[in-house]
Amino acid sequence: MIDIHSHILPKIDDGARSLNEALKMAAVAAADGIEQMVCTPHLFNGLSRNPEHAEIEDRVGELQRAIGDGGLKVLPGSEVRVSRTIVKRVRANLVTKINGKNYMLVELPTPSVPRGIQGLFKQLKLQGVNPILVHPERNFEIQRQPSIAADLVADGVLIQVTAMSVTGQFGAAAKICAESLLKHRCVHFLATDAHRPEKRAPILSRGRDAAAAIIGQEAARRLVEDNPLAVVTGALIIPDAIIPYEKPLRPAGTSFFARLFGR
Repeated sequence: MIDIHSHILPKIDDGARSLNEALKMAAVAAADGIEQMVCTPHLFNGLSRNPEHAEIEDRVGELQRAIGDGGLKVLPGSEVRVSRTIVKRVRANLVTKINGKNYMLVELPTPSVPRGIQGLFKQLKLQGVNPILVHPERNFEIQRQPSIAADLVADGVLIQVTAMSVTGQFGAAAKICAESLLKHRCVHFLATDAHRPEKRAPILSRGRDAAAAIIGQEAARRLVEDNPLAVVTGALIIPDAIIPYEKPLRPAGTSFFARLFGR
């Protein structure tokens, strides 16, 4: 398996706090059957110093030497918080795409989906970047209206769901949303988003197996093997056609009280 989203690089964001902790994470990942792991420190959301390419690549090299060539293979990447300046930052080569290829992890703010997000993703694609939206099942607005994610997929955005969401470890709302996205063929990757050796550990197999119960073993395998391999090699991914959602009666973002009282 290949994990395209992790915070295993030590002392760079809110992930591994030391080299020793990173090595423990690598051991857990390898024992779970993960052969390659992309190191994706946070960019532009206040959880890191916004490391540049050279620093990320140097740190990945240091971690690989500590792991050893016969162990888990680690690759460079980043998790980029969506913003109005993201396209400008891509043009200025200020973001680290996965393994230096043409895919990039993009993160939404947790409470909502910024308006105009579809246009922003289209601009990224015009820059030659294939955006991968990470853990939308943990976004509150998408939890209320999963069809938002389906609309993005229809526009060419790829979706990565957290393995722990599928197994229920991020709560009922994330699990229900993840299952819905899987059933509607809106998920292209499962990843660990690992931060620690124990809590939020780099374990992918449990999420794969839980997904297999929903979409079948072969489809679940593609989410952790074939599609991630295409990402780290820069190959083209042709997703399955989505199963459309029925359009909601009320617009996204309607408040709880408005929905409660029918306004």
